[in-house]
Amino acid sequence: MHKISFNEWKNSMSFMIDDEFDNNFLKSIENLTTFINNNCSQFSEHNLLSNFLTQNLEGVVPLTRLRCLISLIGLSEERLKRVVSLIRVKFLNQEFNTEWSTKQISNLIIKDDMFRNLLVDFFINGRNSIVGEEIPLYYLQNFKLLSIDFINDLSNFNYVERILNDGEIQDKYSNRVGTHIETLIKNKIDSYNSVTGRNVSYEVMKEFPLLNKNIDFLIPSLNEPKILIEASYNITTGSGQSKRADQLVDIYSALMKHNANHRQNQIIMVNYCDGFGWVGRQNDLHRIYGASDYVINQKTLDLLDGILDAYI
Repeated sequence: MHKISFNEWKNSMSFMIDDEFDNNFLKSIENLTTFINNNCSQFSEHNLLSNFLTQNLEGVVPLTRLRCLISLIGLSEERLKRVVSLIRVKFLNQEFNTEWSTKQISNLIIKDDMFRNLLVDFFINGRNSIVGEEIPLYYLQNFKLLSIDFINDLSNFNYVERILNDGEIQDKYSNRVGTHIETLIKNKIDSYNSVTGRNVSYEVMKEFPLLNKNIDFLIPSLNEPKILIEASYNITTGSGQSKRADQLVDIYSALMKHNANHRQNQIIMVNYCDGFGWVGRQNDLHRIYGASDYVINQKTLDLLDGILDAYI
């Protein structure tokens, strides 16, 4: 079993293509969209919007309600955090070193009347609120909860569905893809067992004491691993990829030391990397290639059959 070349690996990088997965992701927003359609009439009145943001009814928790609302008025979660930091400094006289998460903000909306009233007034009245006086107009372009036409738009399923999908309210698409990659690998091992009649086992996301780290796949088991698989999918590029490469280089170094001292119990490292975000970070990808016994991705996943043949 040979390791494919770096260029073969790099040139086989792709977007994750699975229409069934994508369609299920897009459909996951349908119930939430209908919920917004049915409740948008509450958004223009202070008390009703306060109730909307604090209630836990119809299976939609306050955090999700808040995330939906700010997405609909064009205020990202990052900008919401800046607005809340302004409120904490200017109106609540707080001193702090870190911002609140969206979940913390939602919890305080429920618990603190003053905080909730300031935010609800801001959401409804925009620049004509005491908080909005401190906010650039650029942030407030879609603060239209007092517009009848805008509320009518929010009663339109397709209009709201598009906004909620663009805002990735249910989950980040990239997060879901990362989880789905694990499913692809599981399915491949299961298919291998079905075709060959073998019964290759595996364990998923278990802490491996040798490395003091959770490993995505340990084959056949945590106690007697012969193959480790780590999986990564990146649509965009960022410094996190360099950290990921650092981590994988450290893992491989530890495995090489182990293998040198345990020649009868060798452990090999397989890295699954995919997505054009990795093509954009080829220095990091080169480092991962060097820290791998074998490399695969969605288009070369069939190579896993040969790896299992050779080592299990």
